[in-house]
Amino acid sequence: MTANAFSQTLNSITNTKLQVLSKQHSDFAAHRDKTVSQAEQATDHHEKIRILLEGINSWHVKGGAEPVGDRSAAPSYTLASSSTDIVNISLFLNQARQDPSVGKSLLDGWEEKLTDILRKETIKFSYAELFGKLLMQWVSGDGVEMDDSSTTSDFENIGRKEMHEQRAQFESIVFKPLDTDTNAIEEYLEDIFLSKEAQRQLSTCRDSLESFGKSLFDNPFTPETVKSAIRSLLNADLLSNEKRATLQEFMRDKTVLGEVADVLNMHLFSLSSWSWPEEGVPVEMRRQLNGKYRVYMDEDILQAIFLHFIGLKWSVEFKRIFTRIHNSRAWNTGTTPLSKTITRKMQVQFNQNPEEYLATIPGTFQKTIDQTRRVMQSEMFFMNQLPDRIDQARSYDEDNVDDMENLGPQHEKITPVKTKQTLLRMATTECLLNTTLHGKFTIVRSDFSWFGPGLSHTSLVTVLKFFGVQKIWIDFFQRFLNAPIKFITDGPTATVQTRKRGVPMSHSISELLGEVLLFTMDFAVNQETDGLFLYRIHDDFWLWDKDEERVATAWEEMTKFTKLVGLEFNKEKTGSRCIGDGTLHPSLPKGDIKWGFLNFDQTGKFIIDQSQVDLHITELKRQLSAAGKQSIIAWVTAYNRYVSTFFINNFCFPTAHCFGQEHVDTVIATLERIHLAIFPDHHGSVTEYLADWIKRDFDITGIPEGWFYWPICMGGLEVKNPFIVANSVRGELCKDPTERLEDTFESEEMEYTVAKEKWESGQGSDIAGSEIVWGEMKKFLSFEEYMGLREQRLTCWVHTYRHLLSEPPSSSVFMTREIEAAVKNVSEGTGKLTGNGGISKGGWNKMNDYWKWVVALYGPGMVDMWGGLEVVRPGQLPVGMVSFWRSRKIRWEQ
Repeated sequence: MTANAFSQTLNSITNTKLQVLSKQHSDFAAHRDKTVSQAEQATDHHEKIRILLEGINSWHVKGGAEPVGDRSAAPSYTLASSSTDIVNISLFLNQARQDPSVGKSLLDGWEEKLTDILRKETIKFSYAELFGKLLMQWVSGDGVEMDDSSTTSDFENIGRKEMHEQRAQFESIVFKPLDTDTNAIEEYLEDIFLSKEAQRQLSTCRDSLESFGKSLFDNPFTPETVKSAIRSLLNADLLSNEKRATLQEFMRDKTVLGEVADVLNMHLFSLSSWSWPEEGVPVEMRRQLNGKYRVYMDEDILQAIFLHFIGLKWSVEFKRIFTRIHNSRAWNTGTTPLSKTITRKMQVQFNQNPEEYLATIPGTFQKTIDQTRRVMQSEMFFMNQLPDRIDQARSYDEDNVDDMENLGPQHEKITPVKTKQTLLRMATTECLLNTTLHGKFTIVRSDFSWFGPGLSHTSLVTVLKFFGVQKIWIDFFQRFLNAPIKFITDGPTATVQTRKRGVPMSHSISELLGEVLLFTMDFAVNQETDGLFLYRIHDDFWLWDKDEERVATAWEEMTKFTKLVGLEFNKEKTGSRCIGDGTLHPSLPKGDIKWGFLNFDQTGKFIIDQSQVDLHITELKRQLSAAGKQSIIAWVTAYNRYVSTFFINNFCFPTAHCFGQEHVDTVIATLERIHLAIFPDHHGSVTEYLADWIKRDFDITGIPEGWFYWPICMGGLEVKNPFIVANSVRGELCKDPTERLEDTFESEEMEYTVAKEKWESGQGSDIAGSEIVWGEMKKFLSFEEYMGLREQRLTCWVHTYRHLLSEPPSSSVFMTREIEAAVKNVSEGTGKLTGNGGISKGGWNKMNDYWKWVVALYGPGMVDMWGGLEVVRPGQLPVGMVSFWRSRKIRWEQ
């Protein structure tokens, strides 16, 4: 179903349900008025309560249809089921007729409860109709189409003239070839693979790639592989919402998948003659929230599937091969092996199994800092743009975490933004560790200027040849690179021009080619620095060490590589710092170290750059204004993506212990400043602003604050509250993270003392008395030698290291009896729509920390207003379809 067809269907469904809802509302109003009127005419208090009970018990509806008078019709909703008091009052009323001890105060209380049930049902109908009107307003405007690259941290100046400026710069680069010295590149690559083990790995790599290239023709497309490719393609930020909807329809039809597989096999078996269409591929410029425009191709769907699948297959194979090199002896781990004497003393005197301190297997517990570093490098950073399997797709700019409830510690999926935040945590933790243990820390950060558009085709092809890719595939990749393109905005007479440089945006083949090229830089740095790891996410790279000479050597190697392959460092995003006692090496680049809204200052802390925040406050106002012209729900979507995702992510949230409480306080203060700037006439309150808007448009007042934050599948607006995420962890953080490091000095001394006393008293290792050991081991390991093993053997230090890297838990909020009862009464249908961690029937312990906080904070007001946690009952309105519709990719106002 296309996006337009989906919109029309949603419009039709909403209209139909609103009509039924309106009829139900009017029927209920008449039923309620009749019941209340009869009750008021009753002269006996018991009779009055009986009439109210009968009125409540007799109102029930079947699904979203007409009121049903016959109970045998099994209605899906009864008013009597909305409160557990109904059954009790019915029983007590019979007693009250003969029991004089059941006095007036009890009867008054029953009457008040029954009247309140009727009142709350009236309110539910009113808000269900309001919600329906909000949906109609939104669907009529077709939502806000925004292209959400809201996690990107590469900030450019805000201003619409930039689109034309960036297009001009793009055209000045991609249509002019950049020929590099292929012989020099080949010599460079031979040099870095000079060692015996590297030569062996290179030979294996070439054999594997040759076999793999041939095997692709023996494994044609099947409906299953097409489905996997489509699933992966839907995760990539390439196609329009309309084409994405078409792909989703493909996945539901096995016959269509079979037909698609046939066409793709035709492309595969005629690979040598594959080409782009002569009339050129349309391209468009999409604005990112960072102010930068990117050029996207709008290619044929079948072409997109074919190219994506080919890119995925090669990516998985290259990652497998490069991972094998990374895990081999050709890759320098940067760790100096312990002497046999030290190793034996740690084994005998401290009961350590040496094998346990050498393993670096992902998924296993690491006992040392060195092990932890190695595993994190492998799992999070090494070739992280390439997938491990074909149903994956990773994007440098894509934010897969749109919702605030997914920003807590319970969300374990590795997303691009999670990878970036892990990197900042590692940089901060390493700075704390190295300045504490060694007194100094040097760090460099940079990326390439116009990396994607600026890649030299000559350099890419040379590297592919070096690794042994077959000619038929190299020719194919060259044709892919030389794409004829034309700008959509130039109209039907647009000039078709052929790319001579760079790679198309958001294509798996593009990611592959870039990563293969940059792997050689990773390996070169590793070889030249005896094991320094280049932390890299696409072309965004960081390196650090306690030894400034080692960092300088790495930078010199990167500079050499950059010039050789025809790239340039981005001067605006290149900088270095020396923290502590050392001085900045003269060969390192001058400049600030920045990420998102954060600057790494001279004290080793990431500080929020408020001037950048000011620029984006201006842009946020513009985006909210554009969204507000369409609908309230579109406005909320824009607010959530910009404030509760883009700002929060670029403040490096979720936070970690290494940042301390001060960082959270700054984030909270900055969020307050942002809201005061956006809503100056409403005391900085998003709910006051929205309440005022709804009052103007729909003449409804007195809305509880919780309704604005409540899940859309329960009838709320689902505004995401960024203050909750920050405040929920504040109390769990130390004011000064170095306190944990100071405590570890005491721990290591205590552990050493205990081990030494055991050894000297004869209570040490079982093999301590053997002749072989006693000759060498009689003298206990000195404390100086012991301290030198902090990163290689001491578990007390790895506990501290892992603690500093970890996210703090949220402060516990507790469920009151009132909320416990309300949670138990959430309907099964609604619970399924809230998703993992959301509000569901009886599921307090299954809720994530964000929704627990929301329910604890706003739940009592919701129960007081509606008698429960659901504003709209399941089936009344198409809330499930709305949740799906809101998950589409968005296009920001250009």
